[in-house]
Amino acid sequence: MMTQDDLAARMQNIEDFNAITRLKHLYCYYADRHDSDNWANLFTEDGVFDGGVFGRHEGRETIRALTHLPFAVHYATNQIIDVNGDCATGKWLLLEPCSFPDENGDKPTWGMAAYEDEYVREDGEWKIKYTKLIPLTYTPYDLGWEKQRMIER
Repeated sequence: MMTQDDLAARMQNIEDFNAITRLKHLYCYYADRHDSDNWANLFTEDGVFDGGVFGRHEGRETIRALTHLPFAVHYATNQIIDVNGDCATGKWLLLEPCSFPDENGDKPTWGMAAYEDEYVREDGEWKIKYTKLIPLTYTPYDLGWEKQRMIER
């Protein structure tokens, strides 16, 4: 038989899962719109964006100063979120049609990656403590990932 405490714990877990999912969706939304202020504010003050081909950036103000791709649409899917009190981890897959800057103009690109994240609850609000982007492919749109797996930077 489920007790009130059991029910309250299950409800909290659902609310945390939904809040973290929303946090990741806001991360994608603000990145795609080049809204650096709102994007950076999703991170803790000492948060880390470990971006693979995009470099490692530590601290909210360093993250705020990042230059976003000229065009990108992040589709973060297949979330696996584990909550433990005021800490949580998340794993996501990313599909990202985007453009890479090039001396001949922006290069249409298919991006596919995985994310491994750490979250903390600060003052009742979930924040990104650490996000790691693990590139699987960033390939020119016209070549596809079988002809050229990674784009030259």
